[in-house]
Amino acid sequence: MISQIPGGAQGLEQLVCDGKTLRGSAVETDDGCHRFVAQVTVYARALGVALAQKSYDTHESSERAALKELLSTLELEGTLIQADALHTTQAFFAGASPRAPTCS
Repeated sequence: MISQIPGGAQGLEQLVCDGKTLRGSAVETDDGCHRFVAQVTVYARALGVALAQKSYDTHESSERAALKELLSTLELEGTLIQADALHTTQAFFAGASPRAPTCS
């Protein structure tokens, strides 16, 4: 992706975003789905620190919604955001659903 940016990533602030499931938090629900607590983090590469974190229950929200909420609190002009492929769809940028998908 960096090769697609004119001049590369030099001069751009870089934020790395990632979500993780909290160990031991998964439980099976009555309908056979799994519910767990997860956390998404926005990490400032140059500073070497997490700028923002959000924990959520997967029954009530999703990683996409949590990351959108975190990014909405930051100034992103001139920033390269690195995230999993989950966040590269048009729906993420157009307004992802705040609810997690239902178990099927």
